[in-house]
Formats: sequence, structure tokens, C-alpha cells
Amino acid sequence: MENPADYDINKDIENEDVDETKIDKSKYRLVCWILSERGAVGETILHLCMLHATAIHIDLAKRLLRFYPKLINDIYMSDEYYGENVLHMAIVNEEPAMVKFLLDSGADVHERCYGNFMCPEDQKASRADSLEHEWVCVCPETNYKGYVYWGEYPLSFAACLGQEECYRLMLARGADPDKQDTNGNTVLHMLVIYQKLATLDMAYETGASLSLKNVQHLTPLTLAAKLAHIEMFFHILNIEREIYWQIGSITCAAYPLSQVDTIDVNSGRISNNSALNLVVFGDKDEHLELMDGVLVDLLNAKWNTFVKSRFYRQFFLFCFYFVLSLISFTLRPGPSASQTATTVANSTLSKQTATTPISNTNVTSTSFLDSSRLSMVTRSLIATLTSNLNSTLNMTSEYIERIASQITSNITSTLQEILLQAAQDEESSSTLSTSSIDIISQNISISTENASLARHVTDTISETLADLNLTVITVTTDTIATTTDDDDWWDDLTEECRLMHLTSATAKIRLTTEIMMQIGAILYIAAGLREARFLGLNMFIENLMTAPSRVMFLFSCCILLSFPFLRLACADEVEDMLAVVVMLTTAPYFLFFCRGFKTVGPFVVMIYRMIMGDLLRFVSIYLVFVMGFSQAYYIIFLSFDNPNTPEGVDDSVSNPMPSPLESIMAMFLMSMTTFGDYYGAFERTDHEMEAKLMFVVYMAIVAILLVNMLIAMMGNTYQKIAETRNEWQRQWARIVLVVERGVSPAERLKKLMDYSQPMSDGRRALVLRLNQSEEDKEEMKEILEMKRTHDRFVKKLQAKLLQEKHATPVP
Repeated sequence: MENPADYDINKDIENEDVDETKIDKSKYRLVCWILSERGAVGETILHLCMLHATAIHIDLAKRLLRFYPKLINDIYMSDEYYGENVLHMAIVNEEPAMVKFLLDSGADVHERCYGNFMCPEDQKASRADSLEHEWVCVCPETNYKGYVYWGEYPLSFAACLGQEECYRLMLARGADPDKQDTNGNTVLHMLVIYQKLATLDMAYETGASLSLKNVQHLTPLTLAAKLAHIEMFFHILNIEREIYWQIGSITCAAYPLSQVDTIDVNSGRISNNSALNLVVFGDKDEHLELMDGVLVDLLNAKWNTFVKSRFYRQFFLFCFYFVLSLISFTLRPGPSASQTATTVANSTLSKQTATTPISNTNVTSTSFLDSSRLSMVTRSLIATLTSNLNSTLNMTSEYIERIASQITSNITSTLQEILLQAAQDEESSSTLSTSSIDIISQNISISTENASLARHVTDTISETLADLNLTVITVTTDTIATTTDDDDWWDDLTEECRLMHLTSATAKIRLTTEIMMQIGAILYIAAGLREARFLGLNMFIENLMTAPSRVMFLFSCCILLSFPFLRLACADEVEDMLAVVVMLTTAPYFLFFCRGFKTVGPFVVMIYRMIMGDLLRFVSIYLVFVMGFSQAYYIIFLSFDNPNTPEGVDDSVSNPMPSPLESIMAMFLMSMTTFGDYYGAFERTDHEMEAKLMFVVYMAIVAILLVNMLIAMMGNTYQKIAETRNEWQRQWARIVLVVERGVSPAERLKKLMDYSQPMSDGRRALVLRLNQSEEDKEEMKEILEMKRTHDRFVKKLQAKLLQEKHATPVP
């Protein structure tokens, strides 16, 4: 329907009268003014009179109510102002006389105004209607900031606007200050939000309750803690306390822990909505100002009762675990020299095997033996040759690999014939003969173009074959035994896997520390799972987010559990890479414990702040320039030509930027002013001027501007944290609460009983002795008188409700 005015509401209304005794009155509303005859936002003529609020309009409104008394409870019907009646408008107009007239005329003191205009700003997008009730459904998460969010009820309107006379008038007509709006806020919640201290005292004195919780499970005290309203928080805390005795300036007071402590006084579970938890994990600067008085005394009580001993025990246990990891990883053996030398030979032989087929003279089992002998002898020759060339002639790995490939292609057929002849002739199985060596040497000398290099290669292989003195039959027998015997798998594993060599005392010490590390990792993971079980997944994740170094440490423990399987699989290279990750993620766990010491705690906070704030912002801009300039330099260095490189050798060996990844690393080094190796290479490219011009621009933008901007930002962060008075106090408090969460609920409840004492009504409280000033003592007297008045109002209200209950006739 394009025009809402075309909708006929009367056709959906039944003609017969409604029996009010048989309907649910919460789903019906008595309306006086015809809905189709209302204004653009559902207003009546009475609303317009109150909106203009001149003397003539006020008289007109009073005259309308004399003729049409039921018009007084008509409300705005549009979603923008739904629920607002003339009583709300009179309070906003600050007219106590009109408020009294409306109350005398029968205005509803519990009418709720929950239109979109009166809603918190961050909840407007989540508003949704319901068929079950008149009020709207909104997202419970909000910061309560709104232009006219005043609590929906007329009594809350009067309190938020500081209309004490209107408040008392409505209170005398039966208005309930503990009525809760859509967000569950009472009058006292609203006064905390708007920081109306004097009005809060008046509302509490006249019977409002401080114990009710809103939708976010916050009382007025915990709401003040969450919003970091300092004056309101300490004032409500003083109202809640109970004075035991006073001698001069010394006062003994008990502070109830039900809303303050992170430990639930009934179950021992962690209370996320406690005042201490909200203050310690708050992100506002004002939360630091709340780290004073009762909260610090409570933290000290926790620390001295059980947290201190657990903290130092965890610290020393981790130190012992870290020493074990140092011993374990320091004593790890590296790859042997033979394994390093055969790397090039293995790659060369694999390429040659793929292109050169082995002679298939005999199709019997000797073909397997020929292949095995050929592979073993060739690997030994190439390994020795590459190691000798690298150490003697100082050649690059690419050049050595190319020579090895040429040699392998020439000696493969010769070796194959010699080994095949040796397999057929049993008498020739003693050693490789001198004639065989001569045949191989002749083939090598033909395949190499450089005469001096050929002589060196020939001499090396001749000496190698003479030194090996291998017996062909022995080789064959060992090969068959290795491939067929499964009984000696443990011996084979200890021989092949370098980490399984346990003959030396160092290896035995390393194995012992590795076993102890495995036990420690299992215990740490089990402790984390136990903590997650009684904390719950959400709170456990929140707990880990407060300590990133602990997350890294638990990750290293999980990786460590895979080491036994990698060891049995002889995956030494994979285990070495994971060992590097384990060490890098284990050591930062010391930062978690450093936060608990005043000397180094602030520096840990600075590191976290700089990494998560300054460094992230810097990197986001820094990568833009690095990625752009790196690819430009990569294109420039495609034309790189080194005059010192021989014609047969590839220039990419000496090219400073042979690949895009290397160019990115080069840009990083240049930004650190390490550009000596790159600037001199510009003249060896075809774009020398372009490279030097780009170098000047890059150094000006990145090395000078961005890097110094990062230093300035970090200096500013350091200065702010250093000047903050209670920053370390907050970090220490977080350590206390994190350690506390690692304790079981039953033990937490037991510890709470140790540092708290029972009050007269059975509640647990923290008893403190305070040294008060004259101003504090005057405030204490006023609060005591206010609490007495509050108790009288509550008793009077309870008696009135009891009297009305007995006066109501039983049907």
C-alpha cells in the first residue's frame, strides 16, 4: 500500500463489545481518539497542546480533559514516538503543576515510552516488533548512549531530568522506582548512566533498590564500573558498606562482596559482571582511576591468600621447563657431513635415472642387483667429487651440479658394464680392478672440456675408487639383506636417523630431557583443558586473549606432542623445522610472568601496545611502498650482467634480486639503511639512472619518513604508559585474576572464605580499617541517615502492599 492513509483500520475491528474480564489486558489498549483521525505521527489534539505548552494551550488541554477524561491516556501511535503520553511531555516541559493536574486526572504513571526516538543510538538498527508483547525487541548489547533515552517510564524521565518535585508527586501516586525498561534499567540505573549523584541519593532514600540487575546482568554499582563513572562507583560502594565501629579518624567497615568480587559467593564460579572484573579488564583510561581503595585491597587479599604462591610456583616450573628445552634443543645433532655432500649427488642421480634406462640384459633377479650396485657406486663417486670440487676450487653449487650431471651421464654405462661383468664372474668379486678404474677415467677425460678441470676430476675419481675398495658381492649381499630383513628395523632406524643415535652420553642426556619435556607438555595441556572445563569455552577463550604469550606456549606444547611420531618416522628435517617453531613460541611465555613484577611489567605493556597499535599501523603503510618498489627493482635487475662471471655460468648467482621474493627482502634491508650491496649493482643493469632515481625516492619516503614516524609513535606510546599512574597496577591485577581462574570453583570458594568475613545478615564481606578525613566522616554520617530513611520507606511500602493484599476480596 503506497499511501498508509488509505488503510481502513475499522474493518479489522470487531463490532461487538469486548468483555474486559475475559481478555489479557496486557495485549489490549483503551484508545479514545479515533486512530484514522490522528496526526502524521499518531498524535491527538491533546498531544499538540502539550507540545506547544503555552498558557493558552495548557488551558485548552485542561478543558479537553474535562469533556473527554479518557483522552489522558492516549499515546503517540507511530513507531518514532510510540508510547509517549501527556505525562511524559509535562515532565519534559518541567511543569510540576501540570504534572499534578494530570495525575489528579488519572494519568498512568507506568506508561512506557519506547519509540525509536527514545531508544539508545546503537540499538535502533536492531529494533524488532513482536506479536506476543507491546514493547519492542532490541539487542541487549549497548552503551546506553542516546539523545533522549530516559528510561521509558515517567518516573525515570523525572529522575534523568532532575525533576525532584515531579518525581515525588508520582511516587506518592504509586509509581514504582524499581520498574525496568526494555534494557532492564531501573531509576537508579538511569541515574548512574547520566551521573546524577544528588538525584540518586534522593531516589535511594525514597525506596529505590540497588540490587536489581538489568538485561546485561548489571546492578547500578557494576554498571558504574563498566561505564567507568568514578564518582558514582565509589559513592554507591560507600552506600553498600556497613560501618562496624569508629574511633577518631579510624573506621572499621565491611564491604559486601556479592557485586564486587570475581568469585561468586554461592558457587565459587567466576563472575564476569563483577565490579572487579569489569574494572580490571576495562579498556577506558577512567578504569585506571577506579583501581584504588577497596578494589586494590581486595586484590591484595587474593594475592596474599593464594594467588602469590600459585604464581611463583608456575613461574619456577616454567623456568625448569625452559631449561629442559634449552638442553634438549642445544644438544640436538646436526646433519652429518656425508649427508650434506650427497645432496647434490642424489638430485643429479635422480635426474639421470629418469632419462637413462638401465641395461636389461638379464631379466632375472640380477637386474635388481645391477641397479642397486650402480646406484650405490655412483652415489659414492658423485658425493666425493662434489665435496672435493667445492672445497678445492670453491665453485658454486649450480656449476658443480652441472659438471656432476655430465660426469654421471658418461660413467653410468661404463659402471653398468663393469658391475654386470662382476655379477656374472664370481672370481672378480674381490675389488674393483685397476682396468675398471682406467676405463672410467678415460670416459671422464673425454666428457670435460676444460683440460685442468678434467685432470682434477680424473684424479679425484681414481683415488676414490681405489680408497673405496668395495667388494661387489658384499655390496649385493648387504643390499638384499637390507631390503628383505624386517627383524632388525630398530637397528636400521638408529643407524639411519641421526636423532636416534644414543651411543654417546650427550645423546642420552638429550633423550632424557626430551622425555621430561613431553611429560611437561602433556601436563600443561591437561591443566589447560581442566581450566576450560570449569570455566567454560567462552570464558577460557577470553582468558587466553588477555595473555597472548600463553596461547603461543600452549601451541608449542601441542606441536611438541607430535615429536615422538616424527622421530619414529625418521622425519628429521620436519622435526627440525617444528623445533624452531617450538623454541620461538616457548620463550615469550616469560612475558606473562614479567607483567607481575613492577620493575619490568610496564615494559611488557609497552611492547604489547606498540606491536598491536603502532607497528600494525606502520606495517599497513610500509607494505604499500615495499611491494611497489620491490617489483619495480625486480624488473630492473632482470637486465643484470656481472662482468666477473664466466660466460658459461648463470648471472643469477651474483644477482642481488634474482626473484620477486628476494627483491622484497632487499627493499626491507634498504629501508634499514643496508644498501651497500645493492647500490653498486645498479650500474650493472640497463637502467642505471632509473634505479638510482627510485633509490632516492624510496629512501626519502620509507627510510627517512616512515621509519622515523614509527619511532615517534613508539616514543609517544612509551611516554603515555610511563606517565599513567595505575597502568602497572592494572597489569598486575590481570595477572591475579588470570591465575585465579586456573583454580577450581570449590577451591576458589574455600579461599574466599579465608579472606572474607560474614556480615550480620550472612553475606560475605571484606572488612577494612580506613583512615578517614573530616570530609569523609561527614559523608559517612549523611549516608547513614539516608540508609535509615531508605529502610523506613521500604518498610512502609511493604506494609502498604501487605494491607492491599489482605483488602483485596477473594473471588
